[in-house]
Amino acid sequence: MSVISRFGPRLGLVASVALLAACGSLVSGVRPLNAEYCDNFLIYDMCARDTNRDGVVEVVYFTDTREVFMYHPESEGNYPSDLGLHRCAMPMDEELVATTNRVFYVDDSTTFLEKQDIKGAMMLKYVTYMPEVTACNLRAEQEAASN
Repeated sequence: MSVISRFGPRLGLVASVALLAACGSLVSGVRPLNAEYCDNFLIYDMCARDTNRDGVVEVVYFTDTREVFMYHPESEGNYPSDLGLHRCAMPMDEELVATTNRVFYVDDSTTFLEKQDIKGAMMLKYVTYMPEVTACNLRAEQEAASN
């Protein structure tokens, strides 16, 4: 009995399960179109980056300073080497991660309304973080002024 005929059905089953698991790990089973999405939000130019192309955002950073200011909680301390860390960087909550993930599926066929919906949802979430970020920046500026 050959090895292939002996393990073939099992190997096929294992390969099928692995393929299904790989597809299920992506949002809706669809591979993201982009690994990085940049746009202007409020008064800042920002980018969201999916470092491993699984459709889940790892970091959001300012384009001018190239500093991470928001990150996926599981990515804490593991940031791309080409980016710094903002002094007031914060982890994103699940809702913001889910909303930000949507930008990786934007392409030329995405309607203006859908793009505005994504941008608006992101801005609403960013605004909820602003008081904490403002307080952090103020504390850092006061500390720098006193030294």
